[in-house]
Amino acid sequence: MRAETIAGIALGLLAAALVVAGLATVGGPGQGRIERRDETRLSDLQRLATYVRCVADTQQQSLPDALRPVETCQAEMRFDDPYSGSAYRYEKLTDTAFRLCARFEETDWLNYVRRGEINPATGCMQFTYTPG
Repeated sequence: MRAETIAGIALGLLAAALVVAGLATVGGPGQGRIERRDETRLSDLQRLATYVRCVADTQQQSLPDALRPVETCQAEMRFDDPYSGSAYRYEKLTDTAFRLCARFEETDWLNYVRRGEINPATGCMQFTYTPG
């Protein structure tokens, strides 16, 4: 074999190895889809927190007992995970604290992007309500 051929093969193998290493590091397209789905879930929880506060403001400044559509606070709310169809979980903890939860797919990623804001083991975020 000629030196140029060996060098070409070596360069091709090196390029392939770098692509494989890159995909292993960042996770590839499948990982990207998982992260986008989890970003949607996080966004939904944030919007639901705003919704819960709106409902509390319209209901004598008291947190609701459950998530239900309220006409004055409707902004095309999504109460269910658009990918799994399961309902997002709402828990009234006290008169001024509540928790919203979702089933996330990538808990390591969650811990990285939302450290301290979300419990990766439960998929729950805790929020407070200050009556206005």
